[in-house]
Amino acid sequence: MEHALRILIVDDDIVDRRICRRALGRLDPPPIFVEAETGAQALDELARYHVDCVLLDFRLPDRDGLELLAQLNERGVEQRVPVVMLTGADDVSVAVEAMRCGASNYVVKDMDGRYQELMPTIVQHALRDRELQLARWRDEQALARYRSDLSELAQRLMDTEKTTTRQLAQVLHDQLGQTLAAIRLGFDAVCANCASLSSESARRHATRVSALIDEAVREVRQVLVTLRPPLLDGRGLLDALDNELRMQPLARDDVELQFEAAPGITGIRWPADVEYAAFMIAREAIGNALRHANATLVRVTIDGDERSLHVRVMDDGSGIPADVSCPGHLGIVGMRERALAIGARFALETTAGHGTAVLLDWIAP
Repeated sequence: MEHALRILIVDDDIVDRRICRRALGRLDPPPIFVEAETGAQALDELARYHVDCVLLDFRLPDRDGLELLAQLNERGVEQRVPVVMLTGADDVSVAVEAMRCGASNYVVKDMDGRYQELMPTIVQHALRDRELQLARWRDEQALARYRSDLSELAQRLMDTEKTTTRQLAQVLHDQLGQTLAAIRLGFDAVCANCASLSSESARRHATRVSALIDEAVREVRQVLVTLRPPLLDGRGLLDALDNELRMQPLARDDVELQFEAAPGITGIRWPADVEYAAFMIAREAIGNALRHANATLVRVTIDGDERSLHVRVMDDGSGIPADVSCPGHLGIVGMRERALAIGARFALETTAGHGTAVLLDWIAP
């Protein structure tokens, strides 16, 4: 033990206090003792001194020990002191109740005085337990701060993503889209003026160029759909997800796509960030099922109310490999980060050969 402990003995019996001092005097180095006869005096001493441990008798003149124990446990975690309850041989049930109420340990004052030998060990154990509890609490606080910082970072990333994609979509629509439209008009005009002079080879070349222009226009439109989910801003999550399933390639007639919204949620709008994150998570899950799972059924369900949202994307495909948590699976990492950004619970349930379920649960804070 590196420093002398300061121990508060709360007992109205001077003989019992003297016995406690003698028993604990065997600690190395010997403790510094502070004494109190009542609960009120004990609180005064705790306000005046830093105390490492409290020995608390159950029977006090102004209150019982459990009342004082409750008052001590109202202090902040870092200000709490380990309490060892002192009881008589006929108060063992009180000692058990004290443990339930937050005492670190208890000592039964038997008539033979054997408890005196146990007191140093009991006090040391109480101090060690207190250090472990304090370390665990600090770790929990650090973890909470880390999660809060991570959530804030995820929110910033999602906000940045939305801003960037909106700007990019605007550029594609207003600039590249208009440029392609002008190219189409100009090319058609050139072809019309040169039709009488065109050879068969020139006509074939013009047809290929025309097809390339059409393909470029389709690709830009598809990118715009990807960057700006149709209907999400204007009509909400339900219509956007329903439309997302309808827009899947018609050639995939080997996969049944189902969309189910719970009765009573039609017309509900959730916060914009929540709808955006839920849509992007569902889109990623649908895409994974269609591209990788060899599924024959993909089912999307939505339930909730004005203050909650529950989205499920389930398939009957091959499931996800056991190494899903490796860094290469960025789609799943992205889904988790989007859920974190809105303070939602994300879960992935999968069994090899029996499909996958992606679950998002959001509840308003």
